[in-house]
Amino acid sequence: MSRTLRKADHETRPFLEIRVRGLHLTVERLPHRLLTAISTLGGAVAGALWYAR
Repeated sequence: MSRTLRKADHETRPFLEIRVRGLHLTVERLPHRLLTAISTLGGAVAGALWYAR
């Protein structure tokens, strides 16, 4: 007999897990919108700094 695998059958690992003393931060999946915003702002700041030279 074949057994169908369901999502609940296997444990998914978090994208990022940070443990420092009492702080426990877990990010379950990659935040695409946040990464896009950071990249856009970082590129704009880098361009402004380069242009000001």
